[in-house]
Amino acid sequence: MKLYYSPGACSLSPHIALREAGLNFELVQVDLASKKTASGQDYLEINPAGYVPCLQLDDGRTLTEGPAIVQYVADQVPGKQLAPANGSFERYHLQQWLNFISSELHKSFSPLFNPASSDEWKNAVRQSLNTRLGQVARQLEHAPYLLGDQLSVAD
Repeated sequence: MKLYYSPGACSLSPHIALREAGLNFELVQVDLASKKTASGQDYLEINPAGYVPCLQLDDGRTLTEGPAIVQYVADQVPGKQLAPANGSFERYHLQQWLNFISSELHKSFSPLFNPASSDEWKNAVRQSLNTRLGQVARQLEHAPYLLGDQLSVAD
């Protein structure tokens, strides 16, 4: 298995999930500007979309999108309980948090690193992020992890 990543991109959660799962994998760094791997391979041959993360299985199939990758990883080692059982209410709660993190948190940080964003816009983004992070903080007031007492791929 190979995890294609780029520093500073949203590749960290799949990396952590793979480590927590104890699975064997290879890290392959991608230059997102040139679309080349560290070895010079054309990354677009692996992932035509050209972004990371991308998990390539040993049989060549690929998965993109952090939430899909971390759920796949968790399902490979059910004994580690990194995700609730498929079909359970708790699994849908996990998906709720993964979607929230992806759509409301990760994407919200982009304007803060964009030199074209005005200070006014950045301040509005910070206020919005504070509200969203408050939702996470309220959830964690009652339990050590987003889903309760067990670490999950959402954490």
